[in-house]
Amino acid sequence: MTTTVESASDTLTSALRLPVREALADRAETLRRALPARPDDAAQRWHWWQDMTAEQQRHAALMERLDALCGHLTGQPALGYAPGDPLPLAALEEADGFTSEPVAELMAAYRAERREMAEGQPLEARQPSQMPASA
Repeated sequence: MTTTVESASDTLTSALRLPVREALADRAETLRRALPARPDDAAQRWHWWQDMTAEQQRHAALMERLDALCGHLTGQPALGYAPGDPLPLAALEEADGFTSEPVAELMAAYRAERREMAEGQPLEARQPSQMPASA
């Protein structure tokens, strides 16, 4: 599978991975502190999930997503993201509003570069997030 990330600026990718991962990790830790302790045992985790309110469950699901994206950024591919994608757009989306202004500017430049590369590809080679609205 070909991704547009292979051509994305290595400089931008390198500059963004750490601050984006830190923003995601900070968000996940904030959620983790606000939730009941998550048990390691699967059966206990099921009870943990059932005992939470709907809002707590949404926060727990977001925490899991953020943890998965943090792992992906450190080389542990997360389900649903291309293993060769060093900086999924989902990670940037989750980091929006939680980074400094200079990092936000780099994120905008990275997105613009990916968009430009995607527009040059045939539709069959594009990732679902790169499909035009009319496709």
